[in-house]
Amino acid sequence: MKKTILILFLFLMIVPILSLIAMSFERTNGIFFRWYVGIVRNEAFTSSLVLSLFVAVSSAFISTILSFAISLAFFNKTQRIIVTFLIVILGLLPSDILSLGINRLSLLLGLYNSNTILLFFGLILYCLPFCVLLFWIRYYFIDKSILIVAKDLGLNRLSIVIKILIPLTSLVLLSSLLFSFLLSFNEYTRSSYLSGSDVLLSEFLYGKLNSGTDPSIYAGGSLVIFITIIFVSLLILFFRLQGKKRKGSGAI
Repeated sequence: MKKTILILFLFLMIVPILSLIAMSFERTNGIFFRWYVGIVRNEAFTSSLVLSLFVAVSSAFISTILSFAISLAFFNKTQRIIVTFLIVILGLLPSDILSLGINRLSLLLGLYNSNTILLFFGLILYCLPFCVLLFWIRYYFIDKSILIVAKDLGLNRLSIVIKILIPLTSLVLLSSLLFSFLLSFNEYTRSSYLSGSDVLLSEFLYGKLNSGTDPSIYAGGSLVIFITIIFVSLLILFFRLQGKKRKGSGAI
């Protein structure tokens, strides 16, 4: 029964993806990659793709650094309660409401030409709750005696963070980078509210889907899938290499 449910779940996840890719390779006039050639030659698509990659990579690095700094509240009971409350609020607040609030606030402050800054702000707020939770899960499984011994040896808070917590959470840092990149790269709601005159990839694909001009929309969507698969595969490969290295060194 469990295997049947798992297979059904995977089927429902994979079939829409595979069908989109299959349609993107539709042979037309003898050209197998016609729609990929067409979408790549579309200047609006390439500019939106480059902008989306820049925004996603930048947001991923900023979100990961901020998330790690905020996650240190885990080791202080009062701070942990406050951060937990903020995580719940940001995690449950509808994206439309949050984006509209940021948009209105920018108008009140007179920030009419700061579309990219506002977009970064919206995406970072989107990623922070999930990334902080990734770090907290890792902290929960760290042997508390390690931190106690470090304090007894005279290490200050900064030294503990640099010499102990960062090495122990290196894989979480990478996971946070990947997770926040994917969230930012494929985000539509915040992009539509906060990007202003700039058109990101999700907005371009949505507009092309509504216009129904030609099947190059399938090629554009498939390129997003391929980029996602590449980033996830690289992270999995890195995890496997790290696992082999730890086994080879006898680390527990």
